[in-house]
Amino acid sequence: MFKNFHFCAADLKHGVMVNILDLAKYVGLSLIVREMSVSHLKIQKLVYYIQAWYMVAFGREHTLIEDVPQAWVNGPVYRAIFDEYKDKSANMCDHLKLSDFTTETDASKAIAQLVEKMQLTKEQIETIDQIIMLYGSKSQNFLIFQTHSELPWCEKRDGLLPYEKSQTPMSLDTMYNYYLERYQRNHAAN
Repeated sequence: MFKNFHFCAADLKHGVMVNILDLAKYVGLSLIVREMSVSHLKIQKLVYYIQAWYMVAFGREHTLIEDVPQAWVNGPVYRAIFDEYKDKSANMCDHLKLSDFTTETDASKAIAQLVEKMQLTKEQIETIDQIIMLYGSKSQNFLIFQTHSELPWCEKRDGLLPYEKSQTPMSLDTMYNYYLERYQRNHAAN
């Protein structure tokens, strides 16, 4: 699944959590630099997968962000990201552009500034980038349907109609355990 996905907590700058809006900007700018589609919904799903796989890579006690996703109709959503980007496009599916993330005209320069601001190690950035590369090439609809088939979102939507609104927080423990099991199962097969 991940090329060098074997990091440990010793690689971390202990206690470092990043601001979710900085992480969302990093994701958006990274997609733009790679000439991949970027929308409000896609950023939501990528931040969700980053949070989940980051815990798998560095340990459950080392979550990258403080925020917890909510089990919305279209999959995991972070309220802070929703609030930040809801007025930047007509709807959550519309594509975002460079100016939605930065006043810089060079996305690579803006990324470098964010990396410095977030104060993450090379290994942490590489892990985040691997997740962006793995999921970033997928469409937002693919990512929505994928999260709809996975336990962390499904357990919090149990008993709700498909279109029924919910802001129920998802479980970080379930996210960690679900993706850790997937990782272990995939590596046992290799």
